Amino acid sequence: MSNNVKESILRTVTDNNMIVCNDKIIVGVSGGADSMCLLHFLVSVKSELSLEIVAAHINHKLRGNEALRDQQMVQKYCRDNNVECQVLSADVNKISAQTGEGSEECGRRIRYEFFGELAGSSGKIATAHTLSDSAETVIFNMARGTGLKGLIGIPKIRGNIIRPLIDITRKQVEDYCKSNGIKYVTDSTNLTDIYNRNKIRHTVVPALKEINPCAEAAIQRLSEIISQQLSLTNHLACKLLEGAKTKNGYSCKMLTAANPTVLKQAIISILQDAGCGNFEERHISLITDVIFCGGIINLPKGFTASARQGVFRVYSNVNSQRNYTSYSDNKILLPKIDTTFVINKQKIIFRIISKEEYDEIISVHKFLVNNSLDYDIIHGETLFRTRQPGDTFKQCGRGVTKTLKKLFIEAKIPQENRNNVVLLASGNEVVWLQGFGVSEKYKITNSTKTVAVIEADGV
Repeated sequence: MSNNVKESILRTVTDNNMIVCNDKIIVGVSGGADSMCLLHFLVSVKSELSLEIVAAHINHKLRGNEALRDQQMVQKYCRDNNVECQVLSADVNKISAQTGEGSEECGRRIRYEFFGELAGSSGKIATAHTLSDSAETVIFNMARGTGLKGLIGIPKIRGNIIRPLIDITRKQVEDYCKSNGIKYVTDSTNLTDIYNRNKIRHTVVPALKEINPCAEAAIQRLSEIISQQLSLTNHLACKLLEGAKTKNGYSCKMLTAANPTVLKQAIISILQDAGCGNFEERHISLITDVIFCGGIINLPKGFTASARQGVFRVYSNVNSQRNYTSYSDNKILLPKIDTTFVINKQKIIFRIISKEEYDEIISVHKFLVNNSLDYDIIHGETLFRTRQPGDTFKQCGRGVTKTLKKLFIEAKIPQENRNNVVLLASGNEVVWLQGFGVSEKYKITNSTKTVAVIEADGV
């Protein structure tokens, strides 16, 4: 039985290219059967593959003497088998009270941060998740009302994290430990039903095994099918978003013509790309209604989903307008020399050239025409900033003066982007406006002797 289990682990490792020669592997070792099985397996192939193995144990300070017992057992095993052992003691209850996290969430974060520090940029992290753990995860997600992603279970590889035991059950792990004389400890909390996952382990899974003794493997096959279908849906969603992309968001017309399942995945991608990660199924439904009917809805963490003038977008509600009280990186006086600076997190290149130089280069760089102005006629305090109430602009060649608000509305610049537009102003008179060009008053003429050239991304 032990050889069969080892062969299964080796097959998982080989088929998924989890480990190669000379790898540095950080092994998460709690002292339980799963992690001790994993550590024993890796030690058994250490010489053959020239592996560098580091056992990482965390004492969460949650179970008093029992936790100390676990730590000492892991340390002894590592000493006896010539394995480096790193131990972190962290009072999870105290830390979680300070951070506002749940104790389970806090403990997981601390574990993976510790593993990551030990692994560095090139090491791998091996965790002892099994087929049983993955099946329990799927059942737990189903009970909570998951989407397709929650039915995939625990991935075999995620970044630099590998899970060599993911294709064997907890029963096989225990058989492996028994056959190889591997000692392990049992967390007393795993024997109770105070945690939902334990209820699934002790009640739901045994009931499923009465129906199908190979229920865990059956759930894994389901997860693999779902994973393939989700991969296809993601591909189609990406193609949809590529076609629907507009200057300021996504075409509602194209989104509403898509298959509902593909549209849903596209919405999830848009939310994730915007940094809005705390959404629920009800938010997806509300956003779908907005795309079809127009309007706006508020989302968690200060985000908004909006569909206006046929364009859908998701954005943060953080007001980017600056309340300027002094000169800073966000309010810069007109330079007197060539310079590059950042204002409102945007790079501005400012150059001063002669009219002769200007005439020579505009034939090649025609875009400079709209972003070049007569430097000599600029007087008074003139500075780069963002918009303020009362700002007006007479765009070169248009012959009419408009407020920036009206100009932005006509240009269909999203409301949330308007306070990010950089301009050069003399009082309330705008000399140059990002994305629109130079004012009629300051355009280049035959009388111009010195030219100021401004280069910045459009909005």
